Amino acid sequence: MSPILSIIIPAYNAAVYLQPCLDSIFSQEYTDFETIVIDDGSTDNTATLLEQYPQVKVIRQENQGMSTARNRGVEEAQGEYILFVDSDDLLTEGALATLASALTGEDIIGFNAKKLHEDTGEYSFHPTVREPESCDGWTYFCRHRLAIWQRAYRRQFMLDNNLRFVDGILRAEDDLFTTEALLAARCLKTINACLYIYRIRANSITTTVDRRRFDDSLRVQRMLADHFIPLKGVDKTIIYRVLASNYINLFSRKTKKLYGNIDREMCRWVDWKQFRTVCITSRHRRLYRLIRLHPSLFRFYELITH
Repeated sequence: MSPILSIIIPAYNAAVYLQPCLDSIFSQEYTDFETIVIDDGSTDNTATLLEQYPQVKVIRQENQGMSTARNRGVEEAQGEYILFVDSDDLLTEGALATLASALTGEDIIGFNAKKLHEDTGEYSFHPTVREPESCDGWTYFCRHRLAIWQRAYRRQFMLDNNLRFVDGILRAEDDLFTTEALLAARCLKTINACLYIYRIRANSITTTVDRRRFDDSLRVQRMLADHFIPLKGVDKTIIYRVLASNYINLFSRKTKKLYGNIDREMCRWVDWKQFRTVCITSRHRRLYRLIRLHPSLFRFYELITH
């Protein structure tokens, strides 16, 4: 008989963190779940560590990135719902029982998470879900944003809508998947319960400056624009604001500080027609005009207005 939950964990050189992650899963009283770890070409002792957990289904592949690893996990999953867990994160006590008891056939169910700051050992909690609610996914997207690890997905819903991560993407892989999933979801429910602990560490993928990851975020930006600009019959106000902000941030002082002066490269890369289309607020249109005149004018405006 298939389990209720499939927990999918991509792991790359994750031995330092993987044991507490798995222990937080297998210490749960709730047991109707399977755990799938995709060892994404690790060169540390991740494989040896996984031998200590015979209840884990281990899939080994050459290093292809988190997106491909997650997709492989989805292919192998048998559970009614899929929960993505990062190898350095944790589940809270009783999380699986709380989640399972809330499932009533929704396409997506969202919940709260707290952050563990590794440098200080302190937790921070800023709830995304304050009041439980049920609605379609796009209505929810237009009011809130939840990270990939703050949701469980009905597996058949994912299969029916061909929801996959873009292979080879190292950064912002969540953005396209999440947005398309919320657009497709006819029924989304949130629960006001903290089920997940997201570890913030200095050398993680999300905090390391890397040009390839920056380029990946550009690819995702282009994919989002290509997908949503031609789309008819949905409220695109929020996604347009997100896309406009992303375009504008390409020319920001922060981007220049991280990657140097890449104005010429970005001016060649940007689809200016798309950029202009998504600038639907007066502020975004003003910033678009400054950037078009010269990106340095925009950065000067940033400096004097902040």
